[in-house]
Amino acid sequence: MIWINPVWRAGLADYDHHGEIYQRWSERTGPYSVLEWHVFLEVLGSVSGCNVLDMACGDGRTARCLMELGAQSVLGVDVSQKMIDGARRKNRTDGGHRFDALRFETVDARDQSFVLDEPVDIVTAMYLFHYAGSRDELFRMCRFIGRNLKSGGRFVTYTINPDYDFERQAPQMGEAFGFSYRIARPPEYRLVIGDFDVPIWQWSKADHEIGLERAGLVDIRWHKLSVPEDRKDLERSLDWYLENPSCIVLSAVKA
Repeated sequence: MIWINPVWRAGLADYDHHGEIYQRWSERTGPYSVLEWHVFLEVLGSVSGCNVLDMACGDGRTARCLMELGAQSVLGVDVSQKMIDGARRKNRTDGGHRFDALRFETVDARDQSFVLDEPVDIVTAMYLFHYAGSRDELFRMCRFIGRNLKSGGRFVTYTINPDYDFERQAPQMGEAFGFSYRIARPPEYRLVIGDFDVPIWQWSKADHEIGLERAGLVDIRWHKLSVPEDRKDLERSLDWYLENPSCIVLSAVKA
């Protein structure tokens, strides 16, 4: 049995009891959605014919996107049973896509016993590492990734920016993007989306890099957010966020 610390369990309760709030937010389209996906997908590159493990999959939006982009198979894992139940309900054949090759399982990303029958070509995660309540939990997540990624395989995640200055959070964040942060006891903060309020942690770049390196990953890179060429009109309206972005894309390769 995997021990779940009380703070992590409290965070799970937010997803299990108020997950619909997060789900509605995740389905929003707008300027933040452009920022959220552009660099992540650009760094990820082609997934055609690849087997993918999508961690912290939530209701499966990233997993479904990967299938639509041509992945051979995707396994989405998340610690919240309610999120996995929602992902499974949405897992229907749609427009000819091979959603029979898309599966969802309830798995704790810190579970040191979880091993796939065959390692995957790519591991993805939209919002994962900032749910590690300690450096040890962060390192366990990294080992989970390294253990299930094949040699030469890629890891790409969209995560909290280690350099983000929570003290300088723009006052228009909540209105513009639908979410904001509260300072708790650094490195612990709170992600707030309406009545949804969950603990998150901000770890340094060095902490991330040490964890990934110990897990056998190399070529660790940080990628700043930007807008796509066809949406340069957004740069001026988003300059306040791009000057102090709360999220960033991180990538690495299994040695």
